[in-house]
Amino acid sequence: MRWHGFDRAGRCVIMSALLALGLDGCRGKPNSAPSEAEIRIPDQEARDFALTESSVGKKSWTLRASYAAMYNDRNLVDAQTVRIEFFNDKGETYSTLVADQGLVHQRTNDLEARGHVKIVTTSGVKLETDSLRWMNHTGKIVSDAFVKVTRKSDVVTGWGFESDANLDHFHLSREVHAEVREMEGTAAGDSGSSR
Repeated sequence: MRWHGFDRAGRCVIMSALLALGLDGCRGKPNSAPSEAEIRIPDQEARDFALTESSVGKKSWTLRASYAAMYNDRNLVDAQTVRIEFFNDKGETYSTLVADQGLVHQRTNDLEARGHVKIVTTSGVKLETDSLRWMNHTGKIVSDAFVKVTRKSDVVTGWGFESDANLDHFHLSREVHAEVREMEGTAAGDSGSSR
């Protein structure tokens, strides 16, 4: 590189300035500390947590979790490694849900399950998905994620899931694929909109 019109001291000053600019550009913006609003500190925390929802003196469901954090301002319980048992009018368990995470919206008692979600009913129907919601006021299970339902040897998959709590009557709205196996073990593939 040729330097015209600069003496040695001038070149040193320019090089120092360029180096300082280059180093500052590599560093990027300094990390700012998160604001109070960004830090979510639970109001309460619990290990081996259990929560039961009941209506007119009858249990609707019981959630058990290895850990739960309660956020009063959001009326939210965030539970980890959850197991939820759903009960019928006689107080008998009719289905069990397990998931990595469960959210309880305390105002509505709606539930969200996320991560390796699996529901098994006492009649042997199994549902698998990544996320779903239990709508407490309607008694419906809904999911926008990919869902796989297995009943005996029949398998139905698809998107846009809605079902009653027993998984007896469910509907899938998109990309539905059904695999029905006959008693002899032969398989037949079929596509449809619901089951």
